[in-house]
Amino acid sequence: MRYHAGPGFALLYAVCVVAFIALSGVARAEVPFTFTVPQSQVLLKITVPLLVRDVTPSTKPNYFKLTRKEPFLIVSGWLEPAQGYKGLTAFWDSESRSPAFAGPRAPIRVEKLREGAWEVVAFDLSVPGVVQSNLRAERVEANTWIDLHLSTTVPATSPSTKVRAELLAALRQVQVLQK
Repeated sequence: MRYHAGPGFALLYAVCVVAFIALSGVARAEVPFTFTVPQSQVLLKITVPLLVRDVTPSTKPNYFKLTRKEPFLIVSGWLEPAQGYKGLTAFWDSESRSPAFAGPRAPIRVEKLREGAWEVVAFDLSVPGVVQSNLRAERVEANTWIDLHLSTTVPATSPSTKVRAELLAALRQVQVLQK
């Protein structure tokens, strides 16, 4: 004999799925999102709306990743000891030599900026049909090197200056507080 679930069962199932997602944190925005590590004297507080913590486990306890679907945004970052940071020029020289940036994936529209206390390298990556716009924001505070990566992907026809301005606006929503 075959069992047929009625509309009441479908509704109960949907409620259970929504409750599971809400309790697991998978679809819940965390505003503000806060991040620190025990050995650091700083706490990052990120108030960008609709960001959701990436639930993929990381082997690095000093790393976080947040994503927003619409408009698309990724904010990831690391907290490291301050002595590892040798300045923005040395940092970008090392990053730009990465094999990930070789050939057609070479950064374009590279620009070094200052946004408040942040030293920033803004750059784009050209992918057929889209542009990935990125910020690498660096800061040393209370013996902690804060390395943030903000990125978004937009159609190639989008004005790149507007996209970069939106990433900088998101960076302004990151506070660094002392513990």
